[in-house]
Amino acid sequence: MAAAAFSAYAQGATVVKTIEIRGTKNVSKEAVQAAMTRLAVGKVFTRADADSDEESVFNIGLFKDVKISSRDQAGETEVFVDVAENPVINEVRVLGNTVVSTEKITAMVLQVQTLGRIWNNRNGGAIRDAIVAAYNKEGTFAQLLALEPDPEVPGALLISMLEPTVGEITFVGLGRTKASTIKRMIKTRPGEVYRQTQWQNDLLELVGTQWFEKIEPEPPQATERPGVFNLKTTVAEAKTAQIGAGVAIDPSSRLVGNVYWSDSNFRGSGQNVGVNLSQAAAGGGPSAELAYSNRFFDRWNTSFSAQVFSKVVYNFVGSGTDTFGGRQDDEFSERRTGLSVSFNRPLTKETRAGLGITAQSIKTINLREGVSSTEFLQQDGDLAYLSLNYDIDTRRPITEPFYGRFIRFQVEPGFSNITKIGGSVAADTEVLGKSSFLRSSVEFRQYWSKPLKQGEAFDKPRPVVAFRAKYGTISGKVPFYEQFFLGGSSSLRGYDNQRFWGSQTFMTSLEYRYPLQKSFNIVGFVDYGGAWNGYGRLRDYSQSDKIKLYMGYGLGAAFKTPLGPIRIDFGVSQEGKIRTHFAFGTSF
Repeated sequence: MAAAAFSAYAQGATVVKTIEIRGTKNVSKEAVQAAMTRLAVGKVFTRADADSDEESVFNIGLFKDVKISSRDQAGETEVFVDVAENPVINEVRVLGNTVVSTEKITAMVLQVQTLGRIWNNRNGGAIRDAIVAAYNKEGTFAQLLALEPDPEVPGALLISMLEPTVGEITFVGLGRTKASTIKRMIKTRPGEVYRQTQWQNDLLELVGTQWFEKIEPEPPQATERPGVFNLKTTVAEAKTAQIGAGVAIDPSSRLVGNVYWSDSNFRGSGQNVGVNLSQAAAGGGPSAELAYSNRFFDRWNTSFSAQVFSKVVYNFVGSGTDTFGGRQDDEFSERRTGLSVSFNRPLTKETRAGLGITAQSIKTINLREGVSSTEFLQQDGDLAYLSLNYDIDTRRPITEPFYGRFIRFQVEPGFSNITKIGGSVAADTEVLGKSSFLRSSVEFRQYWSKPLKQGEAFDKPRPVVAFRAKYGTISGKVPFYEQFFLGGSSSLRGYDNQRFWGSQTFMTSLEYRYPLQKSFNIVGFVDYGGAWNGYGRLRDYSQSDKIKLYMGYGLGAAFKTPLGPIRIDFGVSQEGKIRTHFAFGTSF
């Protein structure tokens, strides 16, 4: 039976007599023949082998169509390979792109496809991957409608894209906050290209305002119009107005009674208004401060802030558990009365420039009459200075960042008119009268955390590594308290308040912030820095004319309260002394 079957197969089979390749112009027939591994002259012809070789020739990538046919003649088969070559590419046409430039896309094409050569289909995958990566880098995507030789323009490669466009932007749950306020805050606009990164940053900006208890964005919703997506977010508003009275410990570790009222979203407009009245147990009289800020001062999104104040500043007091209580002959403070005004305008999405002015009158208070001790500092008079700054800011969110960086270049030309000096600076008569100075600084901050995942809550607490470095220098003669000071909760923890001072300073801080709850973080920190080349002396505070840096480290806790963030830091100096620091707000 096997012999009979073989005999029947042999009688029906035909042998390839000839193979003719037709349609080649720029591709050699030898290249086509080399791709055919199943059909050959003298071999039995089968349709399965023809289909296989047809696919192999097409996979060369140089043809838009390949057909293998056959014709039987006198017990033999003639094979015909008909190919339609791709055109020679002499130019690249890009349509529908706005995010990634035509020049960039053309450069991607030329990395794999040489002009003046026949188009190779296999280059399409590499070009497609490069375009997708370029759009991802810009925080968006695009649908590739065509990547092929242009049927209407001979010799051109057509790349056509459909970029996603923002349709309607809707916030559900707004009550007090005006929709126009949200519209001015976010950078995403209807009719513009949808950028996922930008939309995420917009939502993080809303988180940073602390106007909302909940922000839940939905995935972009496709519409009937091709490539157009609507954006919808559900929010739950938080209380932004606070009024109250109480007793607290201020950053200088003095017992303070205060009455306050503030609203960080006044009448739903995004404006911040606040009044604070306080009285410290240490004396010196009441302190009063009226503050106002408007982040939408004009149509260019210039922010404006102003403060009017008459407050008591307690100098060289302890920090936390380390105070200088018990020495009444050296209690001295300052009353500073004045105002400050500043404007800040964005230049690009990541840069802005600021201009401010501060003017104040300074008078030393709490001096004990009849005491001959010189363990105090007195420089009374008037002070005014400009603040000019240029910022590069990619932090998100601004208030409590978990990623991005901040760089600030700042110069502060100032003028002083000191009319009365005393205490340990009584001999420094150079500062008496009118003087000018220039204070300059550069500051860098960087924040790291795990990237925000798709669909993850924007207000979810996350571990953060934060780093800060700052250098400052002063030229000219400045009043004593306008030098750079380090030590205490805001700078070098583990040391007394204002422990080091000078006309030059360098400071670095590294923190690891780990959330235990939404409103409670534990913090590990290391501070390293110093200030030098200053003037004036006080108690046993030795200073240095040359650069000398100190280290502090420790653990802390940060709490979110209706009054704002509160910190308690337990710092250890490099001598091993432990100090507890209290502060309002985040460290940086």
